[in-house]
Amino acid sequence: MLQSERVVAVAPRVASGKWVGKEGFVAEAAIQFERIGGTIARLERELEKSRETIAEMAEEASRNKRFQAFEMSLENSRDYKITDLQRTCKDLKSRLDAIEGDRSKFAGLTYKSFEPVDRKLAELSGLGAHIDRIEFAARRNEVLFFGALALAAFSLASRFFF
Repeated sequence: MLQSERVVAVAPRVASGKWVGKEGFVAEAAIQFERIGGTIARLERELEKSRETIAEMAEEASRNKRFQAFEMSLENSRDYKITDLQRTCKDLKSRLDAIEGDRSKFAGLTYKSFEPVDRKLAELSGLGAHIDRIEFAARRNEVLFFGALALAAFSLASRFFF
């Protein structure tokens, strides 16, 4: 117990005269000030809670903004990849069209797919290898013929000169 409370408890004051009305007003004002002080304290606590809530909400909004930026970058990356793939497909299609030629002549073509073309190229390649072997054999035979001819000429020449 505080000393001022002991004094009040020991010696209760009794107001007399014109101070009686003022003491009631002062007591009411003190009670109202105490209520206002309690209200202010409660409002300060609520303000602190509101500040914490606002800070949490700001952090959540920041997280959402970062996540949204991440999603946007993923979407842009996906869109770029799709656009690049479309551009590559168009390039391949134009190259294939250039290889295939005019499509109006397609019905009259002998080779309508790559498989028969591949077989024909393999056949021509085999024919080219066969021609190379024949040319090699012809050159070998030519060298042997000229060698034999030179030997015959040498033997004739040796017969006349020796």
